[in-house]
Amino acid sequence: MGRYKHGMTGTRVHNTWLRMLDRCKNDRQRTYGKRGIQVCERWQSFEAFYADMGEPPTDDHSIDRIDNDGNYCPGNCRWATRTQQARNTSRNTILEHNGMAMTLAQWSQQTGIKASTICRRLYVSGWTVARALTEKPIQRLPKVKPWAQLGMSRSSWYRAGRPTA
Repeated sequence: MGRYKHGMTGTRVHNTWLRMLDRCKNDRQRTYGKRGIQVCERWQSFEAFYADMGEPPTDDHSIDRIDNDGNYCPGNCRWATRTQQARNTSRNTILEHNGMAMTLAQWSQQTGIKASTICRRLYVSGWTVARALTEKPIQRLPKVKPWAQLGMSRSSWYRAGRPTA
């Protein structure tokens, strides 16, 4: 069966396959070819690609390489959401703690500590990963605005010459 005689030309999964081939063959940004990322011989055929991957589960899923330094091939690809893919890029910071390796965003979600707080602790304050991920942040009380202390609106407070309590 020829490459374009499968009746799926123009479908989402077919377009995904075409873009995958194009990324590796015509690497305009040198993010694939420079790293040696290729499409396996089997997936040069759309029929084989479709047999291995099938349809994406939802419109929110696109093809993702599990090992982002590996090739496009059956054992290294999955349908993944944007969130899953964002957590699987070479630009992510992976932190290891208690035998688990996760992205900074995943640790933030797991611990309830803002990602920006974890970053500041690690890269500005020089904390260890263990301390940055386990020490709960100091809960700061919200600063009461001076106009609220006087029971005024912000604009009326300014018009009154910014009185103090």
